[in-house]
Amino acid sequence: MQIKPEFESQLVLRNIREFVESKRKFEECIPENMKEGREYGFLVEGQRNYWLFGEFPLYEMREDGKVSENHRALINIFEVTQFLEKGHVFTKGKYRVLTVITV
Repeated sequence: MQIKPEFESQLVLRNIREFVESKRKFEECIPENMKEGREYGFLVEGQRNYWLFGEFPLYEMREDGKVSENHRALINIFEVTQFLEKGHVFTKGKYRVLTVITV
């Protein structure tokens, strides 16, 4: 068995449209009308490691599978859990929005 942890310096989530169209879970997407100071949950596939003592940019994964050039917010991740579901590893957690970047 091979161990494939990833160390991340950013959080990348999908557009909320993918949740509305039932393609993704809510936690896999950037919430509509994010508010500074609010806490949100996230879910990404893979065993990912996030630094808990600093700010991270929150980016959006575009429909073409590429990460957006500009970040949508600055966040602080404060909780991370990794788990198995149907043979796949996922990472879920919580983050607090420090600054919303308007596009």
